[in-house]
Amino acid sequence: MEAEKFSSARLIKLLRQQRDLYHSLHELSQRQRTLVCGDQPELLLRVLSERRRLVTRLAQINEQLAPCRQDWAGVYQGLSPECQQTAAGLLEEINRTLQSILRADQEDGALLSARKDSMAANLSGLGGGQAVNTAYGACAAEAGSADLSG
Repeated sequence: MEAEKFSSARLIKLLRQQRDLYHSLHELSQRQRTLVCGDQPELLLRVLSERRRLVTRLAQINEQLAPCRQDWAGVYQGLSPECQQTAAGLLEEINRTLQSILRADQEDGALLSARKDSMAANLSGLGGGQAVNTAYGACAAEAGSADLSG
C-alpha cells in the first residue's frame, strides 16, 4: 500500500506545510474582512487571487497526503508515540484554523450580500428619481405644446 511508503518525517513535514498554508490563508482572511468592509475592490481582488494560490498549494499537499488518509488508522498506529502526538497536534491546529477561515468567509459573504442589497436599494431609489424627472419632462412638454392663444 502507498501509505506504507510514507515516512514519519515526510508525513509530519507535509502536515506542517499544510498548517503553515492554513495560517497564511487565515491572515489573508483577516485582510479580506478589512477590504470587504472598505471600498477597495482592487486590493480585495489581489487578496482573493493570493488566497486562490494558497488553496492550489493546499490541494497539492492534499494529493500527496491522499494515500495516508485512505488508511489513516493504520498510518497513525505505525507512527511512534512522539510522531502521533505531533501529528494529532498539527491536525487539531489545522482544523481549528480551517473552521475559523470558514466562519470568517461566511460572515464576509453576509457582509457582501448586505452591501449588494443596500446598493440595489440605492439604485432603485435613483430609478424612482429618474421616473419623476421623466414625468416632469412629459408634463413640461405638454404644457409647452398647449394652445395658449385662447
